[in-house]
Amino acid sequence: MPHSYAEHKEWMLGKYLAIRPRGVLDIGVGAGTYARLMRPHFRSHWTGIEVWAPYIEQFDLLSKYDAVIVADVLHLDIDTLSPRPTLAIAGDVLEHMPKAAAIGQIARLKEWVDDILISIPLGEMPQGSVNGNQYESHLATWEHEEMLEALGGNVVDAIKGKALGAYHWSARSA
Repeated sequence: MPHSYAEHKEWMLGKYLAIRPRGVLDIGVGAGTYARLMRPHFRSHWTGIEVWAPYIEQFDLLSKYDAVIVADVLHLDIDTLSPRPTLAIAGDVLEHMPKAAAIGQIARLKEWVDDILISIPLGEMPQGSVNGNQYESHLATWEHEEMLEALGGNVVDAIKGKALGAYHWSARSA
């Protein structure tokens, strides 16, 4: 769904405020939840990546982001983005790709940015296509320990809730 559970949103906001990134790459923006939550607190450059083009108009994403790119993040080279983001947010998106692809994406993000914030459903949460959007299908199930392992070292903080897990990885904690 283009919206997500409210669980851990305040935790994510607190991390964002502590990081104070120059630029943000919001992956799988859906309805623009994180931009709406975080951007009012201070100004940084926000780039949204959304694979489903109809969401741009449906959720007025151009008013929430400095740039919106319609692309599958698995095939996007963020080295071409300007300004270069220092924070990537993968909010309720990694479950929409095969687990091996998500692990690969995490590894790519770790090379590109200083900090990563992830929110992801934990345990079985089956979901198929939503309103004709096949990209909304859940292709992988994650457990808390699996996400910690996928992130490897430098996990600054993590929280496990009833529905979601939230994670902060930072290159600076090495």
